[in-house]
Amino acid sequence: MNRSAARKASAVAALRRARLAAHEQQVTDAVAVFFDRTGRVASVRAEAAERAQRIVADAEQAAAVLMAEAETAVAALKALGEPVVEIAAILDVPVSTVRAALARADQPTDRAPARTADVPAAAAGGRGPAVLAGDAVDGGSG
Repeated sequence: MNRSAARKASAVAALRRARLAAHEQQVTDAVAVFFDRTGRVASVRAEAAERAQRIVADAEQAAAVLMAEAETAVAALKALGEPVVEIAAILDVPVSTVRAALARADQPTDRAPARTADVPAAAAGGRGPAVLAGDAVDGGSG
């Protein structure tokens, strides 16, 4: 074999080794990314679950305050002399929902007191039926 042929063969072999080394580096990089990302999946999900639990807890607390205010509005209607049946008709909810709201409004609790300035607005604003009808106590029947 002459020197020119040997040099060409050597150059081809060097080029193939360089391509193989680049390919192997790409494979190594992809495998590293895979293990890094799959290793982080559990922690990302756990952090998201914790955030979701905090959001739900905050929403439940806010909903409890709103429900207390809605029940106070029902109690205000009763205190104004409205009969239970009429309150149910005004609010477009079952009588059993009104009775349950009145019972809960009469119980001493640690819930935040309703803002009395908002009671007439809440009762007249039509938001009561959605809140009270969604009440799980009687399932909306009655």
